Amino acid sequence: MAKEIWRPPETGVIKINFDAAFKSSDKCAITAALARNSSGDIIGAETYLFEDVVDAFVAEARACERALIFAGMMGLWHLIMEGNSLTLANEAAHILAIEGRRFQRFGFWVEGVTDAVKEKAMNDRLDWFQSSYSTF
Repeated sequence: MAKEIWRPPETGVIKINFDAAFKSSDKCAITAALARNSSGDIIGAETYLFEDVVDAFVAEARACERALIFAGMMGLWHLIMEGNSLTLANEAAHILAIEGRRFQRFGFWVEGVTDAVKEKAMNDRLDWFQSSYSTF
């Protein structure tokens, strides 16, 4: 089975990856949205705390909802939404959610995502670049 990699959107489109880190003992979910352009550059990110979440399925649904709100706040309209906690192609958003939970960092920013998220986004871009040239 081939490794699934993150792929950038077409020029003029923004891809928002979203995920949630759910903690059943606290019934809390930290959602994350990570917006990247066609070059794979991070153009914005958000983590958000939800309380009284009943399960991981609801946490993922809330992550999608929050990602759409985030897109609207950023004025983004040409979008691809991508969220699947079971694929490695969504790992940067997953890292953002986990780090939001670990550091209790919730908010919206254009710059300042953690080094781990930046590194994963850069590796995503490199993986995509290498895979696109290995097909020739």
